[in-house]
Amino acid sequence: MNFKKTLITFFLYFFLIQLGWGQKAKFYEIKDKADYPFILYLPDSSEATTKPPIIIFLHGRSLSGKDLELVKKYGVIDAIEKGRKVPAIVIAPQVKKSEFWIPEKVLNVLEFVQKNHQSDLSRVYVVGMSLGGYGTLNFIGKYPEKVAAAIAMCGGGNLNDACNIGNTNVWIEHGQLDKAVPCSESIQIYKAITACCPKGECKLTIYPKYGHSELAREFYKDTLYNWIFQFHLNDPNIENKSTVDTPQKTLNLDSAIYNTKPISAYEKNIKMESVNCFYTIKKGDTLYSIAKNNSTSVTKLCKLNILKEKSILHIGQKIKINC
Repeated sequence: MNFKKTLITFFLYFFLIQLGWGQKAKFYEIKDKADYPFILYLPDSSEATTKPPIIIFLHGRSLSGKDLELVKKYGVIDAIEKGRKVPAIVIAPQVKKSEFWIPEKVLNVLEFVQKNHQSDLSRVYVVGMSLGGYGTLNFIGKYPEKVAAAIAMCGGGNLNDACNIGNTNVWIEHGQLDKAVPCSESIQIYKAITACCPKGECKLTIYPKYGHSELAREFYKDTLYNWIFQFHLNDPNIENKSTVDTPQKTLNLDSAIYNTKPISAYEKNIKMESVNCFYTIKKGDTLYSIAKNNSTSVTKLCKLNILKEKSILHIGQKIKINC
């Protein structure tokens, strides 16, 4: 009788495994091994190649703390648990409450995983929301050579990192009704990036009916994954797809939101002024005349460009003026 029960239990277990039960075994909580504790997702052989890409998911403020289960509330990990097939290693680190994402610590987690698991070094992607949106842009601003593509949702970035960010492919998304982080934060960093003539694709999407938390829905759609997975580092077939339309041009947001062709800055029924981040030195220019013509001060110009007030300017030299 015991043998019969054992046999039935064995076949039942085997049947459940075939149905996909046990998927949670692919998730591992890693603590005290890197600068951040993190959840690690490893795809099985049917979902990915022997050297899968890596997705880093950076959460928002509400998921901060010391309980890694919080990181499963929304985002890439939650999407997988709800049935989405993601053919990639997923790293979901966690910051403590009141802390911000530090690029060097995120890199430490990434390198720990790369050292211990085979992966495609040319296909590292970063996606983040809110606090994680800021963290995403800060990370690729510091280490653009490490990342093939990134998506930053309802966050913002350091304008001084704009030209570095433009060295990779980035999609910036924001809800127009966001009251927690104004969408002007995303627009501002987007305009600074495009002013640097980015080498990669730079894309901005403003969702007219989304507030702050609603943007989390994008983690459960094909659009996000299809976009990032098309890129890998140093791909000669990927050319600069970014477009810098006339800044004053107003576009219809509703029809453009999922347009696969990159669109420059846009908001529904809002005209956007141009932003001049850099100025090219011309004959006769002085720091004083440049500052006066651009509504700034010589002191600020010197600080932005690490210059002295008596520094010699050269024709053709580019200097920062507003970013």
